[in-house]
Amino acid sequence: MSKTDEPVISVENLFFSYNRTPVLEDVTFRVEEKEFLAIIGPNGGGKSTLVKLILGLLKPDSGKIRAFGKAPEKVSHRFGYVPQDVAINRAFPITVMDVVLMGRLRHRKRNRFTARDRQAAAHALEIIGMAGYEKRKIDDLSEGQRERVFIARALTTDPDILILDEPTASVDTGGRTELYSILRDLNLTKTIIIVSHDLMVMSSYVTAVACVNRRVHYHDEGEITQDMIDMGYQCPVELIAHGQPHRILKTHEGGP
Repeated sequence: MSKTDEPVISVENLFFSYNRTPVLEDVTFRVEEKEFLAIIGPNGGGKSTLVKLILGLLKPDSGKIRAFGKAPEKVSHRFGYVPQDVAINRAFPITVMDVVLMGRLRHRKRNRFTARDRQAAAHALEIIGMAGYEKRKIDDLSEGQRERVFIARALTTDPDILILDEPTASVDTGGRTELYSILRDLNLTKTIIIVSHDLMVMSSYVTAVACVNRRVHYHDEGEITQDMIDMGYQCPVELIAHGQPHRILKTHEGGP
């Protein structure tokens, strides 16, 4: 899809505040079809708020958001969403299949899930590499496996856009790499938007970056540069892995 075509998401001159406290100011950017957008920035900078506005869960004070040319709430069926804190009591004896089927609730017209619902759930588990885990208790899984189950739940309606808010926050390094590999494959057919601090791992997969710290600085390339970090975090950022500092930034002419 070219930049002259209709974007899947457009945000224009958006302002939003909580209790008169500004959270986002004059935000303008667009997301193209099959883009893999990373949203980065400091805690409290407005990342999760921006996601909820895109989903239509919040309303802007002013400005405009359109998804597929319409108000987001009008096309909510085209979104799949994995929130930051999934509210599931892991002590409750709920199975993987039970969790994934929750993604079909808005499509359910009867009191019980249909064979079509179960087929969609099984297909979603297959996509994310969790086929065969249907009867396992959710509490018996690793953090990375649980996150994949939550992604499967979001995929049961075959959304056009998949949005994930900090999906790797509690996942180890190996699990993070597996999750990003799954998202890269999904990106072949879906637009992916991910909120994350995993700059080192994420930079190998994304195609665009939005730095959010009240304002949004959008970059239509996957490379995470020092300028982006300076604008988004407004402080020096040192990336640590295996006890050693790492630079994920490419060397630029005239730079270090």
